[in-house]
Amino acid sequence: MQFRQISKATRLLLFYRAISFLPISIGYRIAPILYPMDRNFKNKYMGQWKKGLKICIEEANLPCIPDIEACASEHLRMLSYEALDSYLVPRIKPVYMKRLCKVYGTSHIKATLKKGNGLIIVTSHFCRVNMIPYSLGHMGIKNGFLSQSVDKDNPYLDWVDRYYLKNKLKKIYRVTKGPGITLKDNPRLIYKALEKNAVMSIPMDAFFDTIKKFYHVPFLGGTIRMARGIARISAKTKAPMVYAVVKPEKKWQVRVEISPIEQIGEEGFFISVKEFEKDVMTMPCQWWQWPYMESMWQGKS
Repeated sequence: MQFRQISKATRLLLFYRAISFLPISIGYRIAPILYPMDRNFKNKYMGQWKKGLKICIEEANLPCIPDIEACASEHLRMLSYEALDSYLVPRIKPVYMKRLCKVYGTSHIKATLKKGNGLIIVTSHFCRVNMIPYSLGHMGIKNGFLSQSVDKDNPYLDWVDRYYLKNKLKKIYRVTKGPGITLKDNPRLIYKALEKNAVMSIPMDAFFDTIKKFYHVPFLGGTIRMARGIARISAKTKAPMVYAVVKPEKKWQVRVEISPIEQIGEEGFFISVKEFEKDVMTMPCQWWQWPYMESMWQGKS
């Protein structure tokens, strides 16, 4: 166990930080040499990841993937890029950010904020999701987001995770300049932020033991459990929603696509899930949550 933590610390706290000082193209070329996890955990995690993916290939409407191993390798490469993002992106200038990420649809954000009810950006654990707040922050659009707790009250994190994630959040907040709220904080903070016309990103596919109330939403031919929080917050605050997703481009670049959602509350949330389902079906290798399919997803049978 000690060796595994040292291995993870070397990767997350030293390796990615060191290569973030190299020219952008070189850093991202080197990043996939190491994965942001030790070998034993990688094998266990990716075993569950492939298992969840296979469940939905066999039982759902997910198109057959000819090479599961190649898909898994693509996912791991994305995770390596994401780890480098956490060190490199917060300190680069906006002009260099455009080399990394193109953003489409910011006009929907600006138009919506004129209504004065704030804005909920509905996101997911798909591709390099933090590029959404990073990109908006570099463009001068203040935005906040909801994240997991990174303190000792989160039993799923060890000291390496806590140190890495605290540092990561601190750097993101420096770019986004918006409210940073975690699941351990009072939910009222989200309502208050929206009342002040803030932009808040909230992931639709977060899956924690602390979440007790779920929707069972049609997804991939079965149903998936999704927390009700986004719909409830939107309905109560009248905050409109946009759906945002990160997609890979050539090499290590990505693009952020932001789409308006015409409805609020439950209707708007279900529309977001349908958009997300299309992205998972098109690019299944980019989704982080396949390891949890046995708990999150249920087929028709």
